[in-house]
Amino acid sequence: MLAFLRRNPQFQKLWGAQIVSSTGDWLNRIAVLALIDQLGGTGQAAFTGLLFALEYALRTLPTTIFSGLAGPLADRLSRRTLMIVADVVRAAVVLCLLLVDRPEELWLLYALIFLQMSVGIFFDSARSGALPNTVQRSDLHLAYALSAATFSTMLSVGAFLGGVLVSRIGIQGVFLCDAATYLLSACFLIRLELPATPRQPQPLRARDVLRFTDVRRGFGHVRDLGIWPILFSKVLWSPCGGFLVLFPILARRYEPEGSVEELSWLISLFFIARGVGTGIGPLISKRLLGSHRASLIRQAWGGMLLGGLGYLALIFAPNLELSLLAVTIAHVGGSAQWVGSTTYLQQAIEDGFRGRVFACEFALMTLSFAVFAFVGGITYDLTLNLEATLGLLVVVSLACSQVARVWFRRLPGAGGEDLTVRPRST
Repeated sequence: MLAFLRRNPQFQKLWGAQIVSSTGDWLNRIAVLALIDQLGGTGQAAFTGLLFALEYALRTLPTTIFSGLAGPLADRLSRRTLMIVADVVRAAVVLCLLLVDRPEELWLLYALIFLQMSVGIFFDSARSGALPNTVQRSDLHLAYALSAATFSTMLSVGAFLGGVLVSRIGIQGVFLCDAATYLLSACFLIRLELPATPRQPQPLRARDVLRFTDVRRGFGHVRDLGIWPILFSKVLWSPCGGFLVLFPILARRYEPEGSVEELSWLISLFFIARGVGTGIGPLISKRLLGSHRASLIRQAWGGMLLGGLGYLALIFAPNLELSLLAVTIAHVGGSAQWVGSTTYLQQAIEDGFRGRVFACEFALMTLSFAVFAFVGGITYDLTLNLEATLGLLVVVSLACSQVARVWFRRLPGAGGEDLTVRPRST
């Protein structure tokens, strides 16, 4: 690992920014969920699932809405500048969360979440396009595995710190810490050196943004390469959105009358379990299956299968400890499919299309994740039965994994052939 970092000094800076901003993101998430429960969840029990589903949807839908602009900008403007500006703006938005302290201000909380995530898609598009330019091509899979492991580690660290800090410095103190992490991330990125963004033959026009023209060009690129089914790998894992909405409700199962401090700690435990699973998943899959193209395809559908089985075990878990273990197993699979599908895609697409392909993939993914967030939340509100809600999502997850298994057989490299992917048409 040290040798990898030494020979890729620009990746070190991008990685450092990821570490601090991801930690702040999860501090923020734990504090927001605790605040929603405090201001709205307890007093409106009939709508608890919907409140948490709305929070999740507002974190994901901006990607769908703004992908038509974020991807094209990441392929035309300085990616470093886009990331720095996004960090500074997000710090300012998070500071506005300090204004929310009464139930009637929940609308403002949701509006600020939406704004924070809307700015974040511009950062993510630029970062996705920049990452391959910070490493040698032979190190690309390791770079994505390390990025995924870092996301997972910071998820666990941030969730742990969020649970601790909510009880020590309060929800507002956590928001201040989150704002500081964005500014520190910008400091890392100031020193980042990237090649000039490739010149695009088509101008960026408002009507093209509204029509998602550049996103459709990204889809056209992967279609011409013959790899378009891999864009739907994360879509097929979208029942995960429903599972994640249920974490605060799972926490209430073990502390039905707990204080906001106790609830935030239990919520953080489920996110820590998720982080542990996503951290070790890519490392386990790479060690067991390797990183050749056929292996990446197996990870893309096999990870979904393991994810569904992990949440199936959660239904029957008799205590908190085994529930956390089941969540960990589920996200070992989830992260393996994430890294496998992402690496496969990024190895094949051209640099000038990365931002738009990323935007296309994430627009599809976040829309489907938001749909299942509402499915999970509303199903719980209608049934008030956590196990039945989990069971519905598990059935869909297992079915999706088998659809992916059959569908991905047509991908180049599925049979172990040469890794080179060439366009089928020009």
